[in-house]
Amino acid sequence: MNALLTELASLSIYINITEDTAVKKIIKLLKLLRDGADSAEEAIRAYSEVHAALLSENCRSLYRHIEDITLRDENIFTLSCEKGTIDADDPLAKQAMVELGILKKLAGISCAEIRNRMKEMFSCSETVTRVIDSLPDWNIFCEKKPGTGWNIDPESRISWHRRNGAGLFCRHVFFIYDGAANALVPVKNPDPITLDKLYLVDRQKETAVKNTKIFLSGKTANNILFYGDRGTGKSSMVKALANEFGDKGLRLVEVPKRYLDRIPGLTSMLAGRGLRFILFIDDLAFGNNEEEYTALKAVLEGGIEHRPQNILLYATTNRRHIVKERFSERDGLYSDNPDDEIRARDAMQEKLSLSDRFGITIVFSSPVKKEYLQIVHKMAEERNITIDPELLEQKAMQWEMAYNGMSPRTARQFIDWLEGELALGSR
Repeated sequence: MNALLTELASLSIYINITEDTAVKKIIKLLKLLRDGADSAEEAIRAYSEVHAALLSENCRSLYRHIEDITLRDENIFTLSCEKGTIDADDPLAKQAMVELGILKKLAGISCAEIRNRMKEMFSCSETVTRVIDSLPDWNIFCEKKPGTGWNIDPESRISWHRRNGAGLFCRHVFFIYDGAANALVPVKNPDPITLDKLYLVDRQKETAVKNTKIFLSGKTANNILFYGDRGTGKSSMVKALANEFGDKGLRLVEVPKRYLDRIPGLTSMLAGRGLRFILFIDDLAFGNNEEEYTALKAVLEGGIEHRPQNILLYATTNRRHIVKERFSERDGLYSDNPDDEIRARDAMQEKLSLSDRFGITIVFSSPVKKEYLQIVHKMAEERNITIDPELLEQKAMQWEMAYNGMSPRTARQFIDWLEGELALGSR
């Protein structure tokens, strides 16, 4: 244990690991065993604090906890791996492997050995011995199944971070941008929608998938505007793309409308990463008096700073030209008043130019009755809902008339209700 403490003091690349709460607690415990605790209570409390720290992270094994935080740690080595600028022969990679070996020793420490050491220190009391024997083993799962344990082979480690990224990005695919703090907030329970659950939009799907694959290949891809009626699957398409390609280095960052003017700062934050990012703006529309669209135009194309190659914008809208137009703005087009003409043409051209800056526009239309019922049948089949087909269609049509009209969203809402209704009836 004394040697291990000395080795831990040598960490430089993975030094942030020593600031983790559970790691700090185990180091404190090891120092108490080395230097001597003032009382049995102090040692027992230090042992229990390690367990409490692990439980607060919803973990029962120090071994697995340390393995996890080494994968999540963002440092010069893991960032270099993400960017693809390091190989196994690099001195930095070799030092990283040495430090991972030290952390693996810490992760594999035996609770039984620690408890025996504590009993040696306080052998005079039967009560103390009994309490120490009853302490929980917070490292019972020290070894994993073959092939799934720690891997400190440099090639494998470098490859893992190249695919999954470093820091926050290796754990999450979906993020929301907090412009006030200029920070990314991970989405811990993202929509699990997949491409195969999007029905009757094969042409739209093909275009979106192909553009995203081009983007991931490192070639120049287009920003996409998903335009169409509400509930037709525009947002679901974007989220399904993130689920499909998350393990290939794609990350989705939703940018709330109120932070559109902060996008330049966000792109600067992400430009140096090795992963690929889609900035997702949902339900994009601007009123007449809003000025955020000028900032968005500059990011799409035409700003003084070139958009980074690892960033694309995907936006959804119910408006073809995104910005609201009024007939009053057209009054001056054929007017003899020069002021009217300048105002009208400038206003209209500025509004039209924003949607034009998206290289691709993918159009979604509300399904007709036949298509709507096809979607209902597919969803019912997937949920294993057994009901007479004619009754299913009758109920589906009643639902769409009572609520939101015919759309994939309406079909899903109906199936959700029907599944619950049938479950209640069966009970």
